[in-house]
Amino acid sequence: MLSKKIRELIDKADILLIVEDARIPFKNKEIEEYAKKKGKKIIYVLNKSDLVPKEFLEKAKEEISKEYPVVAFSATKKEGVRELMDILNKIADKKKLVKVGIVGYPNVGKSSLINSLKKKNITTTSPKPGMTRGKQLIKLTDRIFLIDTPGIITLELPDDLALKGSWIPDRLEDPVEVAIRLLEKIIEKSPKALEELYKIKPDKDPVKTLEEIGNKLNYKVKGGEIDYERTARKILWDWLKGYLKAYWL
Repeated sequence: MLSKKIRELIDKADILLIVEDARIPFKNKEIEEYAKKKGKKIIYVLNKSDLVPKEFLEKAKEEISKEYPVVAFSATKKEGVRELMDILNKIADKKKLVKVGIVGYPNVGKSSLINSLKKKNITTTSPKPGMTRGKQLIKLTDRIFLIDTPGIITLELPDDLALKGSWIPDRLEDPVEVAIRLLEKIIEKSPKALEELYKIKPDKDPVKTLEEIGNKLNYKVKGGEIDYERTARKILWDWLKGYLKAYWL
């Protein structure tokens, strides 16, 4: 169920930018349905596009563009700004004033997107999810204004957000369970990412893979046993920061 703040944001906006992590792009049906019901235009922005191969990015864009405009964006490389502005300007031509709402899970790069569009730092950016606070209206051009809001767009459990790279691993009650769920998905979809980062051969069993990583990193407790929690948090931090280059549709 969408939060009251997100519904209010969509109600106020003319255009909705849905910012996604390009590594795991997915269409948010709940937001789409509410926005369409309210007659809002939707644009998908795939941020961190520099973290995925070009072929994968094109495939993701092809899928999403069947229904909505989509822009591949990289805040670090400043790619996609002109394309996104072109789309916004075309829509703005038809109205005196256009308000753009931006939604996305924590750490997908909402603040970095705003900074890139504005071409100077006007909001706080941080690798830690949830650093953006409050709500503000930001002038982009004479006709286009951005509405900024806090990051979380749906009421999900911390474990689920961590799998999307949107929750600080150190705050998880059971990082081992979350890391195992993440490893299970990566082993299925993108096992080479584990080989490249940790120099291990991933096992089909995610628990054994976690143990192999812990052993490779020499994360041990007294007696020589694997330090499961430390290993799990390391994996989740690597995922959040983009060092673990796994991706899937």
